[in-house]
This record gives sequence, C-alpha cells and structure tokens, in this order.
Amino acid sequence: MNIYKISKRLNSAFSLKGPLLVFTLFLLCPAVFAQAKYSIDYYGIVADDVDDNMSRMTSDLYYTQLCEINSYTVQDKRTDVKMQAIPSAESFSDSKLSLYAVISKVENTGKWISTISLYDNSRKAVFSEAKEYDSFYKILMEPKTNLQNTITTLLSGGGSVQSSSAAQTEPKATAKVQSTEFLSGTWSGEDSIDKIVIMRGGRGFVIFKNGASMNITVEIQNSGAAQNIIITQSGKANASFFTEISRELALKEAVNAKPIKWILQANDDNTLSGIKSTLIPAGSSAEPGTLDVIWKRKS
Repeated sequence: MNIYKISKRLNSAFSLKGPLLVFTLFLLCPAVFAQAKYSIDYYGIVADDVDDNMSRMTSDLYYTQLCEINSYTVQDKRTDVKMQAIPSAESFSDSKLSLYAVISKVENTGKWISTISLYDNSRKAVFSEAKEYDSFYKILMEPKTNLQNTITTLLSGGGSVQSSSAAQTEPKATAKVQSTEFLSGTWSGEDSIDKIVIMRGGRGFVIFKNGASMNITVEIQNSGAAQNIIITQSGKANASFFTEISRELALKEAVNAKPIKWILQANDDNTLSGIKSTLIPAGSSAEPGTLDVIWKRKS
C-alpha cells in the first residue's frame, strides 16, 4: 500500500471519529469541564492559648491542605505567625472568599475547639463551623478531606451565620453573650426535643418529645474574639437521650456513652447554632459523632 492510500485512510478515520473522540473526552474528564474553581484568601488563625511554634505549625497545616485541594486557588494573606484578632470584613476581597480559623482551649479540660470561618462577599456574611477535639494533637492529625468537607458545608450556607455588618464592627451583645443570664428562657430547635429550659446560674434541662428529661450545665467559653456556648449533659445517661439511633442500640450504648454536648455560637438575641456531640448511626452500630443544630428562643 502506498503512502497516499495510507494517508487517505487515516484522514477518513479521524473525520468519522473526531466528534466521537471529543464527546468521549467530556465523559472521561468531567472535572476538567465542570469542576468549579474557588479563589480563597487565607488569613491564618487566632489561637491565644497556644505558643507561637504550635500556632505556626497549625496555620501552615491549614494552608498546605488548602493548596492541595484542586478545586481551590489559594492566596496566602498571613502577615504574622498568628492573628491577634479576627480580621474585619473591610479587609476582605470583593471577588474572593476569605478563610480563617479560631482555635481555643476549653477551660478545665484537655479539649480544644477549632472554628473555621468563611467570608463570602456575594452573600455578605461569615459562615462558621466549630468542631471539638479531645487534644490539640487531634487537630494536627485531621485529613485535608475534613477541611474540604467543612468548606463545602460553608459554601452551601451551612454552619452558623454572621452578617457582614456584624463582622465589620466590634461584637455586640447580640453576637456575643455576656453571661448565662442572657441565655435564660425557653428554647427549641431539634426534631426530637420539645423544649430546652436555661435558668440563671448556668443550669437547665432538656425535655424530649419521648418524655425523657436531661439536666444540663451551661458555660460561656471566651478565647480572644471567639466565643462558644458549651451546654453539657449532667447526671447519668439515659437511652432516651440518644434519639438519633435505634432504641435497641441506645439501650446497649448508653451505659458507656460520653455526656451529650452542644457547642454553640450566638447569631443574634434569639438564635444559637453549632454542633451537637452525641451517638450517631454507623452501619449496624453507633459511634460518637457530631450533628449541626440550630436553637431558637421561644420565650
């Protein structure tokens, strides 16, 4: 076969298969064509309870993990080892997302809370999600997928929300609780709970729709500009408290379960949001986990 005939056959093959080849590339490479790219300015961490070396290590870890996630392009906006305060919204870019973290130690325990915050100029709001860790070391051991999942939640509008105007000014009483007396009253907000009653002095109780009653303690934890409201089950566990799992599992697991705990932030005078640490389903068993919750003041 001469060169002319070979060339003619190749041209014919490509002319017939060209459209099919392009279509196949779209099927095989959806990420190339469909995956959204987010531009993120990273501002670092506020961590008053850790030394500079540990703060630098943690801040670098978050930055490295962000850079390793393909769907983000990251700009390092850090100016120091750790921020002295949460940056004002005025310093954020109009065209990018802005990310920072606040890490604080829970007093009288070895636990830590890391709160990831994302400012989205298009929605004029800061979206935050807090997570509790048994030790600071556990923060450093978190895989980047956990950070990516948190950011995905915040991009979808999840977590606690603070308006842009509140982010640009000093926290007011509506965004920062001065004492447990501010929280006193009746609250609601979970499908399985009839009402939550918080009394002056940092105590209260939860009434479940199944008739169970749980005593709770209420504590305000401040670390720099960050604040968390810690509400913890007091007294013995009851299988009726663990409404996220089956009754059979709850009866088995309640004996050795850790106290249920809520880590919340005040969005305004009448709204608290954050996470609940409890037992959650894990296949045919149960395991400790967290759930997003929102409480609303009833009276």
